[in-house]
Amino acid sequence: MIIGVVGPIDSSKKIKEDLKKVNPDLEIKQYIREKVIDAIEVIEDCEKECDGIILTGCGVDEAIKSKYKIKKPYTFVSRGDSSILKAFWNIRNSNIDLDKFSIDVVNEDMVDEVIEEIGINPKKIYYLPFLKNIDEADYIKWHMDLFEKKEINLMITGFEAVYNELKRLGYPVFKLEPTKSLVKYCYKKIMTQHAFNNAECSKLAVEILNISDYDEDINNYYSNMIKKSDINKVIVEYVRSIDGALFPFGRNKFIVFINKGAINNEENYNKLHNLKKHIKSIGFTLNIGIGLGKTAYEAESNAHKALKESNNSKGRDIFLVDEKNNLTGPLGNENEISYSIINNDENTINISQKTSLSCEYVNKIMSINKSRQSSVYDSKELAGYLDISERSARRILQKIMDADLARVYGKESSRNGGRPKSLIEILF
Repeated sequence: MIIGVVGPIDSSKKIKEDLKKVNPDLEIKQYIREKVIDAIEVIEDCEKECDGIILTGCGVDEAIKSKYKIKKPYTFVSRGDSSILKAFWNIRNSNIDLDKFSIDVVNEDMVDEVIEEIGINPKKIYYLPFLKNIDEADYIKWHMDLFEKKEINLMITGFEAVYNELKRLGYPVFKLEPTKSLVKYCYKKIMTQHAFNNAECSKLAVEILNISDYDEDINNYYSNMIKKSDINKVIVEYVRSIDGALFPFGRNKFIVFINKGAINNEENYNKLHNLKKHIKSIGFTLNIGIGLGKTAYEAESNAHKALKESNNSKGRDIFLVDEKNNLTGPLGNENEISYSIINNDENTINISQKTSLSCEYVNKIMSINKSRQSSVYDSKELAGYLDISERSARRILQKIMDADLARVYGKESSRNGGRPKSLIEILF
């Protein structure tokens, strides 16, 4: 197994050393970036080259999470009580009194517990816990301002870049370092996630490939037989590329059995889209439904549900239903969303009863709101997201308005000088 460590060099080096003590046979790759905001530059390469990822701290974690979704098992090394204790020990060994100090990243309760445990009684402590909306320069300024006002006589920080800059400027500063116990905990967490992912990937998946627009006219019988032969060939080539088991089902349908890990990924979605294009060039339409499940029966049943959604979509898109009855799709599309197709949420059922919309529609709209981070629509926009006509979208918006679960947010003027469109905010 290869583990990638992402973050500043000193913390990365310490984490690598501790990982080697936990497992000497472990292969470790370091991806060094001194500033947390720059970690995004290396995370994609790290994920491609490694089986698991350890980030050096919460700052690196937040900087990456804001712009990139890590799919491999990963965690970050927090700064806990052992980090605080080690910093206090280093301060004492430097013959500096723990009298007045500033400390960032960790919360007040954690520091107070360590202070109580080792029996010291500082006069003043200033805390600045980790915050998402401020960067390292803000932490540097905070520590410096307190020192210049003589409120503190030393500083403790969990940021490598903050430590290096304050040290360079000559301030009395100490680090909250990753400790062996914290690194060991992260290693166990990564290994557990890795094992779980392998188990998840071994679950069964089913793809149903359904050819439509197939002309049964006797005049086209032989030409269609030739085309069908071409279609069979490209489908067999696709199934071979994913090591699946192919079974014809009726005249125009195929069922593919495969492990979940082989098909539930972007690479396979691209293969399926290319397969659709190839079959379209032959003159037919390919609808695809993917089902996941713990048993073959469950996976095939879910694949039929996903195929139904594909048949109903205007673009004959690809959909997936997982073992928890969550429908995801259109796969590989910028409007991809995921929502539950079963009625098990009290709030959803309540909204459904008030609006006379199905629970599936309610869940779908909620998921779209979350995906686009807005619940304001005009009828044309909602129609596009729901893959329905604008007239149907207007009816849905009216039902939601009548249930007092939406309000007129504003009016949007047309560029052509036509009638302004109403913007409706859905208040689910």
